[in-house]
Amino acid sequence: MDRAIPIENFYYLLCYAFDQLPDRESTRIDAETCPDSLNLLAIALTRSIQNLAKKGLERQYLERTEETPRLQGKVLVHESKRRMIDRQARMLCVFDELSVNCLSNQILRSTCELLIRTRGLTTVVRKEVRAVRQILRSVDSIKVTESICARVRIHRNNRRYRMPLNICRLILRAHSPNERHGNNEFFDPLMEDKTMARVFESFVRNFAKRHLPQYRVGARRIEWQGDIDDEVRNVVPIMQTDVTLESRDSKRIIDCKFYRSALTTSRYGGERLHSDNLYQLTAYLRNISIDPEWKNVTGQLLYPATSHHLNLSFSLNSFPIRISSIDLDQHWLKIEDQLIEILTN
Repeated sequence: MDRAIPIENFYYLLCYAFDQLPDRESTRIDAETCPDSLNLLAIALTRSIQNLAKKGLERQYLERTEETPRLQGKVLVHESKRRMIDRQARMLCVFDELSVNCLSNQILRSTCELLIRTRGLTTVVRKEVRAVRQILRSVDSIKVTESICARVRIHRNNRRYRMPLNICRLILRAHSPNERHGNNEFFDPLMEDKTMARVFESFVRNFAKRHLPQYRVGARRIEWQGDIDDEVRNVVPIMQTDVTLESRDSKRIIDCKFYRSALTTSRYGGERLHSDNLYQLTAYLRNISIDPEWKNVTGQLLYPATSHHLNLSFSLNSFPIRISSIDLDQHWLKIEDQLIEILTN
């Protein structure tokens, strides 16, 4: 995928992919103030932190030890006497305190510090990063890594942190030390096919969840049908759909593919669909159709539009197949309308 996609649309993709509906009133992103992925990720992080601050930062009970004249928690009598603070009518106490200085907020604060030290931020974006760092001024800065980010468990009470923490992981992944100069250099994670494939898949699934209430939307694991024992089952590939749309009247499997080109040049001349995409989709359809409720399942391959705009319908092995593309190089409201039409027809 080339850079024909407007930077604002990349922002919307990230919001949907990380299950945070973008606020159109506060979303003002253009190529001048946000010319590249570094600035885009920085903007996405600052907007997410601002939204967290409006609704309240996460707080956790943390253990605190303090000399105090007011007894609370666990009183350390022997330690207080050893320090002779008991003669001053004070005691050393250990107690739990509700604090914003928890790991999730420390990761956000530390990533802001990393961005401020990084070259390439525009003046406007750097100002926004400094502003949100002030929101986290009572939070400690730590040495943050992707493994530390993975220690934060997202649950119902802190699900608002899913997007900012994933943005932090992208920013960390995008920084590599320059061996010659010792500085951090930024490479573009949004131009990595694997990264954008996951973003595009999550975008389509979460978009469908929000805009298609008539369907039950998810990602389904499909079991291989055949005489397979446990030893073989442990080594055969797992079939996991990108998106499934279920209603009482229809069942559909959608496989989302993010390529620089939806068509590949054939050795026999001309351009054709990626054959492995069709093989994968038909394998899904054959195996899931054994389930009586999925007997009439249909399949769809969905690509982002590049040089080719696809809208093909045909049948393979008696399964209806549709090949579609969504044009991401247009105004976002048109993208929404087009994607709803693609997913519902």
